[in-house]
Amino acid sequence: MAADLGIMSEADDIEIKNLEVNYRGIFQKTLARKICKTIVYAAKHEGKTGFSYGRYSDAPERNGIPCKYFAVVANATEEDLEAEAGGKVEPDYVDVSIVADDTMVKGVEPWGFSGIRPINEKVALGGTLLVVSERSPLELVDFVEKKTFPYKIAVLPGKHSFSGLWVYKDDFTDVRLLGALAKISPGIVTFDSLKKTVAEKMGADRIEPLREGYESVVVKSIAPGEGITWPYAMPVLPKWNEFEEGIVIKALSRGGRNEDFKRFTTRTMRPVIRFDTCIKCDLCWYSCPDECFDQTVDGLFDVNYNYCVGCGRCAEVCPVPNTVVMADELRFQDNSSPYTKYKEDKEAYVKWAEEKKGKTRVNYPFVTGTGLITDEVAEGEQK
Repeated sequence: MAADLGIMSEADDIEIKNLEVNYRGIFQKTLARKICKTIVYAAKHEGKTGFSYGRYSDAPERNGIPCKYFAVVANATEEDLEAEAGGKVEPDYVDVSIVADDTMVKGVEPWGFSGIRPINEKVALGGTLLVVSERSPLELVDFVEKKTFPYKIAVLPGKHSFSGLWVYKDDFTDVRLLGALAKISPGIVTFDSLKKTVAEKMGADRIEPLREGYESVVVKSIAPGEGITWPYAMPVLPKWNEFEEGIVIKALSRGGRNEDFKRFTTRTMRPVIRFDTCIKCDLCWYSCPDECFDQTVDGLFDVNYNYCVGCGRCAEVCPVPNTVVMADELRFQDNSSPYTKYKEDKEAYVKWAEEKKGKTRVNYPFVTGTGLITDEVAEGEQK
């Protein structure tokens, strides 16, 4: 039963607390694992039992793809907890859902699942969606599916922490999130138990960022019906009379794209194109590993945002300054064609493109695992 106090097992004296960490493949796998592992160690200080695990069907070796890591704690023996919660691919409900990159609030499509799922899909009645973001809870709720019951959105101020699959960016994001967790849901683990664990496992210098996370988290109650109507169809299993007669894998038509796995929830940024300064060199089309670009009748290259994963190759190879620029995904509401918008009103499109690009420029270093390099463009500068 999902409740404010957690997920109760059939045994009334056992209370199970579930937590998930939504993270991006490659870039945040180690971060998610460290958070969940530390929660289990902290629960032990309170006399609880716990375990952590990654979702079996995920593919965390794929750049940016949405994945999950879980922590489960309970006032039970190891055997009882294993019997109650150990045999699931993921919990039915969670008390806290941590979102390590705020662009995932637009929806997630993991590698092993079908359909684009709401980021708050698993949040229980009275539970909390905890997001690392520079935006407010009210800004984020405009991307999140509305629920029929009250819950909370909490924001830990900051930028997402990206590194590599086997490389860890030690910027205190893990302990700051743990501090925020203790503030919003002390029933999972308390601040004191986390403080002891962090001091033992990571060092006393981590106590201050732990406390900073506890004090800086912002919480907003979300009422039933607050949010958006989910725009994506949720897949359903076929009925017995709808199955094919045999196992069939239907091939794509020549030049076609997979309609069932579009992958755009993998990106954190998208390319914004200034068609008016494009020299039609076709390098973006040639270099795109996901074949997202389509040549138009006038020799320009439209980008299909449904299939763009935001790798940044097009922006890297474009020879014309300020023509292809990577911009924050949360600045956009949909995946509509930029070329169509450009043809409808060229002047309005140029103004729109410049507003979406903003002043931040992102560089993708050749050495993987070192994160992204960002800088700011001065007024009037083209870069």
